[in-house]
Amino acid sequence: MVAQSPDVVSTAPGRALTDPAWLSARITEMSRSWGTETPRVGATLWWCMVASALVEPITCAYAKGYPAPLAVLDEFDCEIRPDGGVERVRFRSFAQVTSGDAAFPTRAADCAGAALYETLAAVIPQVAAVSGARAPALWAIVTDAIGNRALDAGDRAAGEQLAAEIGSRLLSPRFVTLGTRTFVKRISCCLVYEVPTCTMCTSCPKRPPAERTALLSKA
Repeated sequence: MVAQSPDVVSTAPGRALTDPAWLSARITEMSRSWGTETPRVGATLWWCMVASALVEPITCAYAKGYPAPLAVLDEFDCEIRPDGGVERVRFRSFAQVTSGDAAFPTRAADCAGAALYETLAAVIPQVAAVSGARAPALWAIVTDAIGNRALDAGDRAAGEQLAAEIGSRLLSPRFVTLGTRTFVKRISCCLVYEVPTCTMCTSCPKRPPAERTALLSKA
């Protein structure tokens, strides 16, 4: 038996992501952790974590040329942190792929993008309904999550390919290169600046472009 991370307190089936009561409880936990009483803010912060965990193994598989897992709701489990966030997604019948792995067979044609779209299309409306977050904003978070995970895996084109396969509801990730570093040119906002004592992210799309470029260049 593999021991869970001390940051993980429970495991929930992927199908729980469509359960309004379960979603409300996790978003409430996340809101409490961040010190916000605005469900829309807590839900957006929570969704940033879920989106990243969900797309990471798929994007990495695309980048490494490995058969990608299918993100079907009944085929994965979510490891839940004490703050209600999703630490990672575990696909039940698929060997986990990480960016540190060295060699992979050629990725076979599959329906990974279509399966991910179906799951996102089922989950995002529920998150929006229980929190007041706007569905287009939640889709935008997925775009940026794919872009960031593609950069982590060393292949930005993999993110662009996955986004294209998901379909027209999802915009393609955008990138900007400053010096020797490439960053995601974000289209989404995590709303962390609405939390008391917090400020905007360095790469927040709500910053004036010149200010954002200067901060990223310094980073």
